[in-house]
Amino acid sequence: MKKGILYAVLASVLWAIVNPFIKQGLSYDFSPMNFAGLRFTVVGIILFAYTWHRGMWREIMQHRRLFGNLILINMFMGYTAFYFGVDFVSGAISSIVMGLTPLINVLLAHLVASNDRLNRYKVVSLAVSLAGLLLIVGTGSDGSPLDWRGIGGIVLLLACILFQGYSAISVSEDKGKVDPIFLNAVQMFFGGLLIYGVGIAAEGFHPFWAKPVGFYASLGVLVFISVFAFSFWFMALRTEGTKVSDINMCRLINPVLGAVLSWIMLPGEYPDFSTVAGMAVIVSSLVIYFRGETIVQRWRLRRH
Repeated sequence: MKKGILYAVLASVLWAIVNPFIKQGLSYDFSPMNFAGLRFTVVGIILFAYTWHRGMWREIMQHRRLFGNLILINMFMGYTAFYFGVDFVSGAISSIVMGLTPLINVLLAHLVASNDRLNRYKVVSLAVSLAGLLLIVGTGSDGSPLDWRGIGGIVLLLACILFQGYSAISVSEDKGKVDPIFLNAVQMFFGGLLIYGVGIAAEGFHPFWAKPVGFYASLGVLVFISVFAFSFWFMALRTEGTKVSDINMCRLINPVLGAVLSWIMLPGEYPDFSTVAGMAVIVSSLVIYFRGETIVQRWRLRRH
């Protein structure tokens, strides 16, 4: 389990720095689906070069349900919602909302997974995290009320969490059947092509050559993150003795590190009371989740 937690922490640290680079890449006159499709297709090509082996296509057909789930739900639906959501709200708010991923997935695991049930401490943790979200939803990055575009962005980010949480459960319950890095290669390449194709049809073609250096720097960082982060994540999910809910709690690293990086890197974004308070409340839910029972037991011992 400790090995699985370590992989999850590594993936979470990498994912925490994604949102500011997505915002930067989109700022160079590039649309969300074109950018996402280009990124993931490049990642898939790199990983295929590393994992190519005989019998590869037979393996894909043998596990076509798992691969189909990842390509359609995790990649296409999940990342389409994610990229539009990030485009609609500030980098800090998108980082903090995505920090709800572990807590929403705890509830999802209780409803869908076969061996992952809620207890009263997890329920309290979910309630605390929702209170943090209400603080964040009330304001934008400048402290003013969010408009319909901002609220729509948050709804899309929450939809992304649900799509990807369901896929994570399916990967976890198929432990040991497919190499995690090969699994990542297939979902990235075919999912990226699907996103890119639909993006061209819906948004028009955006040429990716003759762009400023900043565009390629952002794309390069995002490609690097995707090569390693998802591979680490699948390793965590497929490690024996780990549960989806426990692995997902490591993603509470994301709202803190992601929001701080947005405030540092992106012009016009700075901390305000509501976003900082919401971040603190969400992170406190991690303490309740893992240490709630221990804290209550110690309090009872002191009383007696």
